[in-house]
Amino acid sequence: MKTMKDVAERARVSVSTVSHVLNGTRKVSEETRGEVLAAVEELSYRPNLLAKGLKTRRTFTMGLLISDIQNSFFTSVVRGVEDVALSRGYHLFLCNTDEDPVREDEYVSELVKKRVDGLMVAPSARREDHVGRLRAEGVPFVFVDRDVEGVDADVVSVDNRAGMRLIAEHLVGLGHRRIGMISGPLDKASGYERHLGLRDALVDLGVGMEASLVRFGDFRTSSGREGARELLSLSSPPTALVTANNQMTLGALLAINEMGLGVPGDVSVVGFDDPEWAPLTGPPLTTLAQPTYEMGVRAAKMLLDRIEDGPGNESKKVLLEPWLVVRGSTAPLKEQERVGRMLE
Repeated sequence: MKTMKDVAERARVSVSTVSHVLNGTRKVSEETRGEVLAAVEELSYRPNLLAKGLKTRRTFTMGLLISDIQNSFFTSVVRGVEDVALSRGYHLFLCNTDEDPVREDEYVSELVKKRVDGLMVAPSARREDHVGRLRAEGVPFVFVDRDVEGVDADVVSVDNRAGMRLIAEHLVGLGHRRIGMISGPLDKASGYERHLGLRDALVDLGVGMEASLVRFGDFRTSSGREGARELLSLSSPPTALVTANNQMTLGALLAINEMGLGVPGDVSVVGFDDPEWAPLTGPPLTTLAQPTYEMGVRAAKMLLDRIEDGPGNESKKVLLEPWLVVRGSTAPLKEQERVGRMLE
């Protein structure tokens, strides 16, 4: 097994210089750094992480708890986290809580037992006791995608309320007044913020949101399908439909198709999230896009700063800006009514 001394001899530098290059503990010239890394590659040298961990009291591992591994929203988030982690010598444990607070607590306990250096968590509920548990474990943590109301903790998420305002302004600008919503559950921060965001924006725009035009789902496809069926079966259905995440959007589109309705001829549709398949629907879907990769990158960097700098600094809350992607699934109300009459 090759040692750090072998690397130093191959690169013609001191052992301490090799250590500084691999651990990033001191600035080394780019030329020397390149020679050391080339020697590492040639010799297939692998650092002794156990010895390194004993010295630094770190395992160079992090945990990431996401709420639904089947949700494509998290794919880009995880990629951003992993890219940052690997670039700084850390490896990642990925856990799926399935929106289950009990499972989430179990994963936190197990990861702490494995002595991870820090945790990133998409909370399954807006629970203050959850934060107390994390803090009691003494492990640095960052919330991703969802905040916990009234709790002072590091958070990286999207500005859900601003995003819903963009959607509201778009639909009202097209002449829609009966705007329905398939909301996420109110015990999840993202569901709560998106529901209030749309409601408040519509009130500010002088339209308001009728309680009869709201259905609550669980961020899964089946609940979007059920909610859309109920809303579009009303005697006076909404002319526009807003869904609170990509999976419920998919469910809503399935219901619309099964009911023999057209988009946007019978109903305009806007989805929160901009999945890869959004431009492929017929017509292409108008969406509220989120900087998911950046969310992962920012969360990982924030956590690593906590790990390396130690506690004591004030918590940070980062709200990333979403943007509206207008495609073919929304239309002016008058045009929508005209198309609807043509199809009758």
